[in-house]
Amino acid sequence: MKGIYTAMVTAFTEDGGIDEKGTRAVVRHCIDHGQAKGIFVGGTMGERFKMSTREMKELLEIVAHEAGGKVDLLANITALSDTEAVELAEKAKALGYSKAGLIPPVFHKYSEQEIVAYYQDIAGRIPLPLMVYVIPSFSGVDFTEEMLVELLQHPHIVGIKFTHNDYYLLDRIRVRCPEATLFTGFDDVLFHALMMGTDGAIGGTFNLTGLFAKKLYEAVQDGDYARALQYQRKINDVEDLLNETGLFPTIKATLQEMGVPCGNLKKPSEKITETQRDQGRKIRAYLEENQG
Repeated sequence: MKGIYTAMVTAFTEDGGIDEKGTRAVVRHCIDHGQAKGIFVGGTMGERFKMSTREMKELLEIVAHEAGGKVDLLANITALSDTEAVELAEKAKALGYSKAGLIPPVFHKYSEQEIVAYYQDIAGRIPLPLMVYVIPSFSGVDFTEEMLVELLQHPHIVGIKFTHNDYYLLDRIRVRCPEATLFTGFDDVLFHALMMGTDGAIGGTFNLTGLFAKKLYEAVQDGDYARALQYQRKINDVEDLLNETGLFPTIKATLQEMGVPCGNLKKPSEKITETQRDQGRKIRAYLEENQG
C-alpha cells in the first residue's frame, strides 16, 4: 500500500439519500482525472457520521461496483456501535476492499487503555487489516506514541492514517515501527511527510488535486525534490482558494463545475452558496491552467 489515495466525497440526492449516479461519477473522476492509486470510502470528506450503517453499506457496494478492481479500496468502518463497525468490515471484505480504517470512539472521554482495547477488540473481530485513523481535530482523541506503538504490534493493525500536525510524533512512530504503513491525511504537507518516510497520503482535496499529488509523489520517488515542492505549492494554492469560502462545500462546488454531479453536503450542513460556486469556477480555471 503506497501512493496517493483519494478520500472521495459522497454524492447525495436532494433528500439526503445516496445518489448512485453521482457516486459512480465521483469514482470515475477519482480514477480517470485524479489517477488515484486507491480510494478511501466514507471518510471525513465522505461525511461518514451523517450516514446510517445501511447507507454506508450501500455506498461501499456502489463504489466497489464502479471501481471494478481498477484501484485499491479502503473502507471507513467507523460507527458508534462496535457491532456496526464489524458489520461494515464484513460487508467491505465481501465486496473486495483491502483494508479498513477506524476513528477512535468519540463523545465520552475514554481512557488511553480503553481506546487501545477498543482497537484491539475490533481488529480481532473483523476480516480485514485495520488502519488507525488519527484525527484529533475531529475526534478529540490525542494518541500518544506509546498507544500507537502498542496498537501497531497487533497482528491485524497494519498502519495509520495520520491526519494530525504533530510530525515529531509521526517521525517517532516511523522509527519505532519501520514496517507499518503510514499515510498522511494532511494534503498541504504531503511533500514533507514523504520526506519523513511515509508511504503516501489519503486526502480529501485530492478529489481536485489528485493529479498534482500523483506527480509530487513520483517526483519524490525520482529524487527530484525541487519539482516535488512545486507540486506541493500548487496543491496549497488550491487549498487556499478552498478555505476562503469553506473547504467541504467548495470542493463539491468545484467538482460540479468540473462536470461531476456530487450534490450538496448532507444535512445539517447548509446548501452550497453562489459565492462557493463562483469560487469553484476559479478553482476549476486554476486546475486547467496548471494542468491539474
